[in-house]
Amino acid sequence: MITNEFWLDRWKTGRIGFHQEGVNPKLIEFWPTLPKGSRVLVPLCGKSNDMIWLAEQGYQVTGVELSSLAVIQFLGDNDLTYETHQEGELKIHTVNGLPLRIVEGDYFLFNETEFDACYDRAAMVAMPDSKRAEYVAHTLERLTLSACLLLISLRYDGEEQGPPFSVDEDSISTLWGQQIQRIACENLAQTNPTYKEQGHVIFEESVWRIQP
Repeated sequence: MITNEFWLDRWKTGRIGFHQEGVNPKLIEFWPTLPKGSRVLVPLCGKSNDMIWLAEQGYQVTGVELSSLAVIQFLGDNDLTYETHQEGELKIHTVNGLPLRIVEGDYFLFNETEFDACYDRAAMVAMPDSKRAEYVAHTLERLTLSACLLLISLRYDGEEQGPPFSVDEDSISTLWGQQIQRIACENLAQTNPTYKEQGHVIFEESVWRIQP
């Protein structure tokens, strides 16, 4: 069972293979051009440096993360100074000198709306099948009707269960709606020996976008 405690334990014990150093090249390649000051939501953000990149483009970035350890590491690793205040069960860390804040707490308790865009690299694939529809619905409720989405998903063969979980194409269209389009796809089992060694013939990373 994938619970909040499961993720907190992963951070505590350093089992964070999902974390990527540096900025994701697919974000740089495929992020849509938006007006400066657009509000960008990054669900289940971890300590991703993708948020720094987005903030440096001039967007107002809000990351939401359950693990206080991830938040502390992100702020510390990037030498960021910040102010913190409490809003209900959520802690809001507002970074000085960058249009960036990290909301610490359960994503499903985060209820702000009117975001112009969402970047999901490892959030949907962290959700088991039983929570995925709730996650997508909650995310779409946070966005404006004309918002953009950049989503990175995984589909793989074999008996292994995630996280990250394998999500097929039909599920993505059903969950996110007909506007979503796949714009890139790479079978990492052909380019990265790690996945081959794990017994995968298919370990497909796909990039999806909603761009009204």
